[in-house]
Amino acid sequence: MQLTVEHDLNTRYAAGDWIITLTIHPLDGTARLAWNPEGLNDPETFSVLVSRQPLSREAIRSISEIFASYDGLSDIADAEWAYLHNQTRWGWEQGPWWDAVDELGYLLREAV
Repeated sequence: MQLTVEHDLNTRYAAGDWIITLTIHPLDGTARLAWNPEGLNDPETFSVLVSRQPLSREAIRSISEIFASYDGLSDIADAEWAYLHNQTRWGWEQGPWWDAVDELGYLLREAV
């Protein structure tokens, strides 16, 4: 998977509530680390809250290194998007990708 980082993440903003989120798209093999990202309602993504504060360049570098070395990305890439008949909605099937997303989120939060 490819991680992209929005250019404004390492800029210091005025005081306020910031949310840094890693949005993972298993269906097209991409991930985006964004400051106050838009489109978090996209149902075909996994979103991991990393921080509520702006990130330093060092924190972004740590996140990139974790993402590059994390071996659970193949599990996330195997995630199956399907119609969940028992819930009458589209969503992710149960599988090892849920644990992989949880573990990746933990590692990223520890890095910052």
